[in-house]
Amino acid sequence: MVLLVLYVKATLENVATIEFPSPDYHYCFDAKDSLSDDVREGVFACESDVIDLDNSRGQANFVIKFPDSKKQASVVFEHVKGLTTKGVIRASEEWTPVMGFECRGLELEKFVPTKGVTITSASGTVWKDVDLSEDPDGWYEYCEKGGDSVGVTDFAFEFRKHKA
Repeated sequence: MVLLVLYVKATLENVATIEFPSPDYHYCFDAKDSLSDDVREGVFACESDVIDLDNSRGQANFVIKFPDSKKQASVVFEHVKGLTTKGVIRASEEWTPVMGFECRGLELEKFVPTKGVTITSASGTVWKDVDLSEDPDGWYEYCEKGGDSVGVTDFAFEFRKHKA
């Protein structure tokens, strides 16, 4: 089985962690039909959502049916032991494997970090429900505990195939 693993990186200024709180964070993707050029932009998938698949005993965390397809396409969230970080980024400017996705009938093409991210400063101040896509220049705040500016810039993502 091949999984897609979401890797993210960003430049962190006085930030200890960025967290996509699992299992309730709503990941926003562009999803492409594996059999056509049909793309659905801005679809949301959440690990805590469990959906029964049609004509199957299986379940998935996200299900979609593309217009020209006879079958449902689905995504199952996977924590890859020893690889993924369960949604936590701790290092600046390093690719971090955040979450794995078993995709059937679709390909994930783009990830947009939406509202719901938790950021912790190096001094321990916590900001919840941060939207990293709100400002293309990055996210900036001031940490009164540490007396420092705090920032997340140059946010980037990529999907890599992983053989399980």
